[in-house]
Amino acid sequence: MKKLDLNAAADEFEIIGDERHLFYNKETGEFDFYSDFMDEEDANAEKFDDDAWIAAPSQEYIGEYDIMVDFAETISDPRKSELLCVALEGKGAFRRFKDTLHRVDLADEWYAFRRKAFLEVAREWCERKGIEYF
Repeated sequence: MKKLDLNAAADEFEIIGDERHLFYNKETGEFDFYSDFMDEEDANAEKFDDDAWIAAPSQEYIGEYDIMVDFAETISDPRKSELLCVALEGKGAFRRFKDTLHRVDLADEWYAFRRKAFLEVAREWCERKGIEYF
């Protein structure tokens, strides 16, 4: 089994979506995916039935919304924190959150926080699946 670069895993996990199914090949060390929007010939989803392929965590498991909430709660400026928390309420929360980040000049901090969270998701996933990493 190859060792997995946590940065590479975090990169892949950041683009997981509801319709994008990501898998890791523990023998080759490669990631691959199929999408619900691909035609059957391009998707080739059957190849992931091989025991070498391990499903990556789902978007739901990663919980980016919870990561956003955690970030908003770490902000020491009460006004900025409240604006971010309000942005997270209701439909369209992701867009409002990102717009608010830029408005309150916290985008760089958010992307660093988000990256750290995705690295932690990757580390936990590797440990659960018995994948060695660096």
